[in-house]
Amino acid sequence: MARWVLFLGVEPPGGVGGVCAPQLPTNGEAGKADSTSDSYPAGSLKAVHVTGQLNEVKEYNNKLCLSCHKRDEINAANEDYQGIKGFNPHKAHLEAGDCTTCHSVDSTSTLTCNSCHDAPLPEGWQSAEQGSGPIHSLKQG
Repeated sequence: MARWVLFLGVEPPGGVGGVCAPQLPTNGEAGKADSTSDSYPAGSLKAVHVTGQLNEVKEYNNKLCLSCHKRDEINAANEDYQGIKGFNPHKAHLEAGDCTTCHSVDSTSTLTCNSCHDAPLPEGWQSAEQGSGPIHSLKQG
């Protein structure tokens, strides 16, 4: 049986409407649209969406992403990210807005916050290259 899953596994109360496709059961089939798609990194958009769901997409812009993944639900799911009080990568103060700044379509996604911070990485992600400025630690304590 298919179920609806939104960005980062958040499902809104009462289900989902709109153009989202149902998520495949978690049996390892997601991201396997053809013989080459099993090579998509775990954190890429093609790996976490339903097989073939993104095949016809020509432009990966915020309008496309937000047609299924509602901004308030994304923000709520990431409050105090990884237990870091007050940190939410989806309410970033720099370069906030473009989903593909961090979320890669078909390669490894990059936590851009880590060009200045030391936030823990989601599974399958890489850290942005650190800039020349100081690192602003997010670690508690």
